[in-house]
Amino acid sequence: MTNYIKIIFLLISASFMPADLDAQSPRVSIQGTLKNAKGAAAADGNYNVTFKLYTTPTSGTPVWSEVAIVDVVGGIYSHYLGSITPLNNSDFSNPLFLGVQVGGIELSPRTELTYAPYAFAVQEVVCSGATGDVKYSILNPSQFAAVNGTCWIPMDGRAISGSKLQSILGINNVPDGSGMFLRMQEFNNVNNYDPNRTSLSPIASIQPSAVKPHGHNVSETAHSHQYLDRRSTTINAPTYAGIGNGSRQAADDAGVNNVDLINESVSTNLVSIGATVNASGTTETRPKNLNFWIYVRIN
Repeated sequence: MTNYIKIIFLLISASFMPADLDAQSPRVSIQGTLKNAKGAAAADGNYNVTFKLYTTPTSGTPVWSEVAIVDVVGGIYSHYLGSITPLNNSDFSNPLFLGVQVGGIELSPRTELTYAPYAFAVQEVVCSGATGDVKYSILNPSQFAAVNGTCWIPMDGRAISGSKLQSILGINNVPDGSGMFLRMQEFNNVNNYDPNRTSLSPIASIQPSAVKPHGHNVSETAHSHQYLDRRSTTINAPTYAGIGNGSRQAADDAGVNNVDLINESVSTNLVSIGATVNASGTTETRPKNLNFWIYVRIN
């Protein structure tokens, strides 16, 4: 089983079974031709073959592999990838390249997997976008996954252990953006549109609500106060304008009609106002807005 230089693969279908990929793993049907070093069809018989899936056409580490015994007749064989080692649905969120190893040697070149049209019509689609992308949508989570792939999840704070996004950012949960507005990160700290963050602030961190300090101008119509202090006619119990004022001054001999003028000092720059301002409004401060579902790609 040595000296085989290449295998020609003819991918005849992408047979995902069943349609509900979350219930069981998919299987991919392949057909290949095995030739020897002279270019002739390999002898009929059973061959021990290792199948590997990569995300790159050369080098790299396989994301999946299985070892199978295939029956070669006239140099042609068929096999279902995933029939021995289950395939992961998330593996199909990126282009895949099939590598085949016979007799300890992986043959070259690898073959890129393609899918039969019906597989796209009834099965899970290849994920759109790239890891870390955020997408607004009017589709609910089930509808969104049906057309964008299962590598997207709602940005609702759920755990992402084992995901590609976790390995990149080192976070265990996606941000919880439920009910929140999104704000662009400061890039160079020049415009300072977000004074409480800088370009070094953690991404997707929550900023609490706040109200910028402000004042209210209060004006009062100009007016004056008059005060008349008229001595009562009762000398032993002097009262001025109905206000007890203590001991009465001695009567003056000039006869000023029992009227004393009292100097009044009025402060015009300090005013004490006792008032209650009733709160009004809604439960939050907000501009006009539209609400959407928001998703983030984690794989």
